[in-house]
Amino acid sequence: MATVINVTAGSQAILFLGSSTATATPGDTDELKIPFMQDITVNASTGVTRYKVLDSASEKAFTTPSTNQISVNALVDSESMWGAGTGANTVKTAGLFDTSNSKTKVYFTVVFEGADSSETKLTGEGFISGLAPTASMDQAVWISPITIEVDGDFTKGVV
Repeated sequence: MATVINVTAGSQAILFLGSSTATATPGDTDELKIPFMQDITVNASTGVTRYKVLDSASEKAFTTPSTNQISVNALVDSESMWGAGTGANTVKTAGLFDTSNSKTKVYFTVVFEGADSSETKLTGEGFISGLAPTASMDQAVWISPITIEVDGDFTKGVV
């Protein structure tokens, strides 16, 4: 029987960012763990080109390269948005805003069910875009969408 991926424990669906594959690894002392995520979407969308031929009543199709993307809505804190301290992970020291603004490539790890050694993870590299922090009287904290436009493929592995 299949096992349900349950994210309600608060320790699942974790996103780590780094300036190298090493600093985007769970358990690294310098990784940037995106805090207070409200949701996460991993999108691996293969494009399709359709065409018609005279000898068929139905359309034909073939796939085109995949467009891969990670989208998150998160309550952003000062450290993740503006950077904190010094260290090898320039994404953590510069923060999401400067990393996106300078168009710096980031490396990521998405862990699906916590951080033990048998859990599934996706890794890759890409660019941060889509930052749009908002606050209001009804929502008195800064919440921002964060999109990672993946450069290449996702790599599936275990933590």
